[in-house]
Amino acid sequence: MRCFRLLSRITLIFSLTACNRLRNDPPISYTHQLPGQIADGWPVASLQSQQLDPRPIEELTDQILTEQYRNIHSLLIVRYGKLVYENYFNGYTQSIPENIYSATKSITSALVGIAVDKHLIKSIDDKVVDYFPQYTDLPNLTATKKQMTIRDLLTMSSGLECADDDPQSPGNEATMYQSPDWIRYTLSLPMKANPGTMSNYCTGGVAVLGGILQQATGKTVDEFAKAYLWNPLGIGPIRWDRMPTGQVNTSGRMFIRPRDMAKPGQLFLDKGKWQDQQVLSANWVDESTRKQVVLRDQEYGYLWWRRQFVMDDKTYPAYYASGNGGHFIVVIPSVNIVIVSTAGNLNSGHTAQVFGMIRFGILPALL
Repeated sequence: MRCFRLLSRITLIFSLTACNRLRNDPPISYTHQLPGQIADGWPVASLQSQQLDPRPIEELTDQILTEQYRNIHSLLIVRYGKLVYENYFNGYTQSIPENIYSATKSITSALVGIAVDKHLIKSIDDKVVDYFPQYTDLPNLTATKKQMTIRDLLTMSSGLECADDDPQSPGNEATMYQSPDWIRYTLSLPMKANPGTMSNYCTGGVAVLGGILQQATGKTVDEFAKAYLWNPLGIGPIRWDRMPTGQVNTSGRMFIRPRDMAKPGQLFLDKGKWQDQQVLSANWVDESTRKQVVLRDQEYGYLWWRRQFVMDDKTYPAYYASGNGGHFIVVIPSVNIVIVSTAGNLNSGHTAQVFGMIRFGILPALL
């Protein structure tokens, strides 16, 4: 395995670490073990049986155990629909649910898709304010704001004065959290641009999507999710934090076990199917995971991020859910792989370590 040229500062760090690791070539202390077979819907298999070389993954495990990748809580690999690798670190276990922060947003996107599939939401081109007739005295309700659509919220392109990356933005999530009604607060923000013309990371917009789901389905979001996503996928238990109004916080702070995190990834990889049941339409999966806008200099779909891995002159397109601290669901369709990683690196430069683990530990294992 040779050292590859890198495209960013983050991956450069991982490259140097990997190069040093290979030059020193210490013995591998970890030996791969088959994941446990439990009654949660995941078939398990060996790495070799699913065309993965154990050695690079064993090396990767050693790097995690020796903190070359910092404060990792879990790493799981699914290939061809079978769980082939599952490990927990730093005191975490299979049974501990993790707060996945903004990776929750990608789950919210799936729930919107289910509501569209069931014709509970007529179209993602529906106007957002039409779902909130209770807000009769909404401030800053301009003709421009009335044109904002569900699609604009899914692509972080609402046009609202809402940017989590800007502490001075009135819609910054820290400011919104002080409000007794996050949905009303977000919808009351002034407009900065026409909807659909500018993308800014806006947690408040995903809270609004939760309100739309509740209005459209006639159920609380957790009731709707349990009936049409958790139960079909055999996921549970789930704890979802609430907004001050008592509504589910669809923008973050979902507590879920890593094995269950992998299931939405596999659902999307299989074009909305889980064990022969069509839970979500293939069209929604395709639209959610293709490039819709550019956000934070990255391609972005409907609350799913996109990136590419390059190795041996081959390109591996991927899409992923991402949460603060290092909580990821990564799907690489061309090689039929789903990767889940959780970690404890909140507000840290170590959040994106999973990309190094994939680049230098998992992709080199492909047979």
